[in-house]
Amino acid sequence: MISRATTGWQTITADLALILFLITAQAVTDHADRPAPVNNERFPTTESTSALAVHYPARGEDINDWLRDTMIDRRQVATISIEYGPGARASALAEGDRLLGQAETAGVGARLMVVPGAADQTIIAVDYLRSEGDGTDFAS
Repeated sequence: MISRATTGWQTITADLALILFLITAQAVTDHADRPAPVNNERFPTTESTSALAVHYPARGEDINDWLRDTMIDRRQVATISIEYGPGARASALAEGDRLLGQAETAGVGARLMVVPGAADQTIIAVDYLRSEGDGTDFAS
């Protein structure tokens, strides 16, 4: 007579699945008890963006060529973010106007954000912010 094992591979697999479930549930519970990280910044930075391209131009830098080379789709928009320190509002606005003029000369869509901050910094981020009318725009 052939004796049969009292447990089979199905029981072992079910046990392992239950153990995995319990470990995962414990990890999720431990993570949920932690407080969420607090963002103390007044404005979000573009470092955490999903931008296609990011450029940190120096004050007075010509960005025409960079915009022409980077912006390859009409749905893309360049966001020019200028953060300025105390007393530098007028120069930040002048720099933003100059950069918007260069974007217009390059034939690309752009928007400008000028915000007060701790130091002077300019960031240009390119992302898909427009949608096509009917969605049938094919590459040629």
